[in-house]
Amino acid sequence: MRITVGNFLFRTRNVLFPLLYLLLFIGQQQISQAAVAMLIAGAAIALLGQGIRVLTVGLDYIVRGGRQRKVYANSLVQTGLFAHCRNPLYLGNLLMIIGFGVAANNSWYLTIAMPLFFLGYACIIAAEEHYLLGRFGDDYQYYCAQTPRLLPRLRGLGKTLRTFAFNWRRVVVKEYTTLCMTLLMLVLLTARALHADARGWIIAVGLIVLILLACGAVRILKKSGRLHAGLPRQ
Repeated sequence: MRITVGNFLFRTRNVLFPLLYLLLFIGQQQISQAAVAMLIAGAAIALLGQGIRVLTVGLDYIVRGGRQRKVYANSLVQTGLFAHCRNPLYLGNLLMIIGFGVAANNSWYLTIAMPLFFLGYACIIAAEEHYLLGRFGDDYQYYCAQTPRLLPRLRGLGKTLRTFAFNWRRVVVKEYTTLCMTLLMLVLLTARALHADARGWIIAVGLIVLILLACGAVRILKKSGRLHAGLPRQ
């Protein structure tokens, strides 16, 4: 059952998951009166999650984004952050989900959307593991035995960071949409938490425009071929 649900969510996650983010801005019931402290703590957690995603993509690339909206992997990547955690990208996503919820200080999101996110990712991970076991067999079983599913093993992390060349170009090409989404979300949550006045919203809108322009510029450069990650064709 989890595998079936996971495959469905994998196909539809880009449509369904953004709908859950709407709960960040619906409802006024707060869980804490310390809105600024919640904003700062939440932003720190979200940026930690984004940082993990950046490190994952920058250190070693994994083609597990699916093919024809189905779970797919052309190789079993076990290096970079994947040597310390089997799902570092999903770990980053979950930290961002938690961070946005804390920053929003919104009881609806924390009690409804976050549990649904966690359940959804649990199903997607189960579907991916089922696929990877079928494709890579004993190699994947050995990898699972040596590497935690989600909470990273910190032993040897320093060596990984020292020995792997960091590919900033790949980060920009592969991660720019998530980076833009994170920045946009934090700008909106900051304006909401601080009860921005007209001037505050003008500043917020200006930042949003700059972020969207930067995202659009990267997309244009990527589509034109002038900016690429230098990866082999899959």
